[in-house]
Amino acid sequence: MSGGHGGSEPLGFGVTAGLPRDVLEPLAREAVRLGYGSFWINDSARPGADGLADLGFVATVAPSLGLGVGVMPLDRREPAATAEVVRQLGLPLERLWLGVGSGGSDRPMPLVRDGVGELRRLLPGARIMIAALGPRMCRLAGEVGDGVLLNWAVPERIRWARERIAEGAAAAGRSGSDVAAWAYVRAAVGPDARERVRAEAERYARTPAYGTAMRAMDARFDRIGVAGTDLPGQLEPYRAALDGVVVRALPAAVALDEFLAIARAAAG
Repeated sequence: MSGGHGGSEPLGFGVTAGLPRDVLEPLAREAVRLGYGSFWINDSARPGADGLADLGFVATVAPSLGLGVGVMPLDRREPAATAEVVRQLGLPLERLWLGVGSGGSDRPMPLVRDGVGELRRLLPGARIMIAALGPRMCRLAGEVGDGVLLNWAVPERIRWARERIAEGAAAAGRSGSDVAAWAYVRAAVGPDARERVRAEAERYARTPAYGTAMRAMDARFDRIGVAGTDLPGQLEPYRAALDGVVVRALPAAVALDEFLAIARAAAG
């Protein structure tokens, strides 16, 4: 996958972990038909909501899709345990993006630096993405990551983050184009679509890490994500600022039709 600028990758489609298999299978197959290039699943501590296990299922029912998980907190999922699960599931490393973050660690920088190095040693060929919000983690992503996963950021903040990523890459003797910049962009359709995105943004804003980042970019919740009609048009500023965009579905209910409506609307 390219690290160049400007939406060079097909859209990815993203869902929460733990979806029923009778939803996940037809959704993944429809994502292929609609032209999505990758399928992304978040990681969760909830029982029965394992992003890697769900990706293993998607890999079998939609073998042409790239596979992304993001993000796995390194303070909860140690690299050795993650690598073992990846091997047990038979996930194809050449199709795999592993998104990692610091979780609630009080030592985020060394945890991520060491974790990325260990994952790269244990899973050669997998691409390691670092979830980044602030300037230090963006620079670290530029220094050691194969990619960076930016969340809850408006396009202006994404461009700011890419400058910090390029600084880290340059300090490590790399090119900024060596680091692919992706983001989850929350997406909703239906009569309450904008309210759904805003409510989710407000929930994240109440957490220390995301709240700080959102205040730093003076984000207005009605500018984050895409909602309602003309999702492709709303996605364009994100695609222009990124190498890849993951359409992260926010359905009104956990139902196949709800996810399909978002996938189809965003694909145009």
